[in-house]
Amino acid sequence: GPPNQPAYPTSNKAKKDWSRIDREVDEELKHEKPAGDEALNSLFKQIYDRADEDTRRAMIKSFQTSGGTVLSTNWGEVSSADYEGKDRPTPPDGQEWRDWRKK
Repeated sequence: GPPNQPAYPTSNKAKKDWSRIDREVDEELKHEKPAGDEALNSLFKQIYDRADEDTRRAMIKSFQTSGGTVLSTNWGEVSSADYEGKDRPTPPDGQEWRDWRKK
């Protein structure tokens, strides 16, 4: 490191170049594949970015009106679907639909 950088006492005889280690870690992180929710969101973003207007419309409407429980790319289906009413998905066991505006 730079000469003005303090040397910390250590029992290790080998000096570590921390800035080089930082760079290596940064490189590794750049090449890491996203996992879990991040991977899913990344996939949805790719689909959305490559989609036509109707597909985008379908994705937005289905996701927003279903409270995040439906994500469809089929505008023919979504355009007439009522995810807030008759087409609302059944909540998982032990959960119930609630209006977020009501306390």
